[in-house]
Amino acid sequence: MRRLLLSLGFAGALGAQVPLHIVAVERRGLPPFEAADRIYRLDGGQNQGLRVGDRLLVKRSGEPQAIGHLRVVEVRGDQCESHFEPKGSTYPMKGDLALREELKWLPVPGPLNVDPLPRALHPAVSHEAPPREGLLFFLPQQAELSPAGLKKLEAWVSDWGAEGRWAVQVPSAKALPAALQKRRAEALLAALRSLGVAEAKLETLPRTAEGRYDPAWIRHWD
Repeated sequence: MRRLLLSLGFAGALGAQVPLHIVAVERRGLPPFEAADRIYRLDGGQNQGLRVGDRLLVKRSGEPQAIGHLRVVEVRGDQCESHFEPKGSTYPMKGDLALREELKWLPVPGPLNVDPLPRALHPAVSHEAPPREGLLFFLPQQAELSPAGLKKLEAWVSDWGAEGRWAVQVPSAKALPAALQKRRAEALLAALRSLGVAEAKLETLPRTAEGRYDPAWIRHWD
């Protein structure tokens, strides 16, 4: 009986990993394009519990080995955007699968506990949903928002609505002068105000993201 329960639990955990699909591959910026400039769009976002920074395995249908990882850089309701981290020379294509990391461990058999099962505890209920997040990058030593960055802000305000709570997260770092950090925050706050956001909070806690440039996050709660 114990072996059957363990098998059913493991099968259920694997079955819960519904794969996402790459629905588009985009190149942004100006030519010549590099592999790092490609954006991979997936058919799942907040509806699948994804968040910025999540890392997904990339597999091609019919092939047993993963070809690399996708790191989520922007999340929307039912879609997200990601960058590819290769393991070899193969790159993803439209239609490839993206899955969460495999299970790291299996239940270890032990002596059967014949005591009655403990009463299930109800998990604490969170009354506030996690924020939507968008990721921007600044060029080194620059505080101005690029045209592409402004278009991202416009899209987020349009999709999420100007109401609710907004925050601008410009992380502190040893290599980032305080004056430059302040100018970047002011540029983002001014851009949000111009798009109809009445007020946004400034956050400066340390945080990192994969990429060649300095990151900043835009966060929104309904």
